[in-house]
Amino acid sequence: MRELHSLLVYVCFLLLFTFFNFTSASTSYSPTDNYLINCGSPESTMLQDGRTFKSDSQSVSFLSTDENILASVESVSNISSSSFPSSKSLSLPLFSTARIFRDESMYRFLVFRPGRHWLRLYFYPVPHPLYNLTTAVFTVKTDKLVFLHDFSVKDTTGLVFKEYLVNVTSDRFSLIFSPLKNSFAFINAIEFLSAPDTLISDSATAVSPVADFNGLLKHAFEVSYRVNVGGPIITPKTDTLWRTWQPDDSYMKIPQGVKNVSVAPDVVKYQEGGASPLIAPNAVYSTASELADSSMISPNFNLTWEMPVDSSFSYLIRLHFCDIVSKSLNELYFNVYVNDLMGASSFDLSTLTSGLGVPYYRDFVLNASAISKDLIRVQVGPSSSLQSNVPNALLNGLEIMKMSNSDGSLDGLFSSNEKHSATSTAVRIAEAIGLALALATVVLLVVMICRRKRRPRDWEKRRSFSSCFHPLNSSSFCSKKAAEKCLAEYGVDRPSMGDVLWNLEFALQLQDASSQLDPPEDDMENTNIVRSGQSSLSDSEEDPIIININDDSGVVVGSPLFSNIGDFQGR
Repeated sequence: MRELHSLLVYVCFLLLFTFFNFTSASTSYSPTDNYLINCGSPESTMLQDGRTFKSDSQSVSFLSTDENILASVESVSNISSSSFPSSKSLSLPLFSTARIFRDESMYRFLVFRPGRHWLRLYFYPVPHPLYNLTTAVFTVKTDKLVFLHDFSVKDTTGLVFKEYLVNVTSDRFSLIFSPLKNSFAFINAIEFLSAPDTLISDSATAVSPVADFNGLLKHAFEVSYRVNVGGPIITPKTDTLWRTWQPDDSYMKIPQGVKNVSVAPDVVKYQEGGASPLIAPNAVYSTASELADSSMISPNFNLTWEMPVDSSFSYLIRLHFCDIVSKSLNELYFNVYVNDLMGASSFDLSTLTSGLGVPYYRDFVLNASAISKDLIRVQVGPSSSLQSNVPNALLNGLEIMKMSNSDGSLDGLFSSNEKHSATSTAVRIAEAIGLALALATVVLLVVMICRRKRRPRDWEKRRSFSSCFHPLNSSSFCSKKAAEKCLAEYGVDRPSMGDVLWNLEFALQLQDASSQLDPPEDDMENTNIVRSGQSSLSDSEEDPIIININDDSGVVVGSPLFSNIGDFQGR
């Protein structure tokens, strides 16, 4: 009996030890690369979440710059509480100091474990006697990615926090601050730390069109929204990866049809191979929103959240689910919609998790073409499936992340190797002008062809040497060449504005000359033209027009009309 008791104690101890190790491994995370810098600060700064940011002098070895301009204030006190509520008590000290760059400068970090990394940037225009930071315009980028382009912070009542998730494949990471010409850049604080490899996989579900999406590892992400649905704010102090989860109040549409529910955090049961505390803490999965009164709500009613976004980008949308409302399995079936497109039909958490209170998440990719009115709309609503006894739906958490575009940018159509937007804008303007000129030349060519088709029937009888220089021949030839050059593949091969105008002026002059070279039909017999050597039309009271022809078809025209035109072969 005593041996059996000892065996039971040993088994219980082993189970508790295993559970403790799994829980500890799941809830704690120690990043291999962990760079925390409070730029411009004379001393290190400890936040309430337990992390310590190095002072400016302690991090100068990571910085490559030719200047040392710092700014600081005693405290940041005129901040609107709604602009950045999570930093009110935690991150506010990071915004009271800044480093200023008049020229392009760079932070370079050694990467000991390649893979996904968090990059978090803090901006606030701290007062400085010589530099007004509200006028600063600058770009923040790496060698391959653009995070911010022509960025500025003009509002002194709000704090700006930017959060990115990048896949670093080399052993170094360079963060470049590039000021606009005659401007400057600044930064208050930087976080660059390793993220778990399991945080984002390479695949997701595309909703427009519906298909499997592969290749997420090639993209960088900017966190646009991270929402704790049905629950309070979650600060970096209580999140496993020092993230902030905002309440969903400001994004919820028709709150009258919503009921917030919650359970004790220990009710949430993470399963190995599924969602872990690193994906989202139990504070997210222990709260949710469901239909207010499923028996009174219309079967077509959906819980709806709307977020403004930049519609020129695609987005990764992560939805978090945990069935904390059902009494038994297979009670809850609902549909998931993204921008009115079906993301999942008759969603059954019981089948996916084999239990109640088990966290689950699903990733969707929304193409930019499916975004209208600069909004992303996420909805969950009752399924029409006969398996569903009582109409209901729920959502626990929501994350929306902007995906980098084909230029490797998260802020406009600018690649990291472009020096400045003015250059790219000038190139685009030049291309537009070139295209417009090409179209104008083509239109002129078409008009000339149409005129040629309308020539008189006796044109052959009237044909004289001057017909060789009729605008239907010579000017259309010029127009064809101009059109071909305007449509050249490379800009260096396309004509300038002056070239095109010269060609058009030349065609018009030939048009005027043809009226002098073509005499009336009654005078055809009085016209003498010598086709070899020198030809003259001299029986006129006006100045004669002399035309010389040589073997290579070059033409020399002598007349007041052509006084500015030398060689017909070109310039």
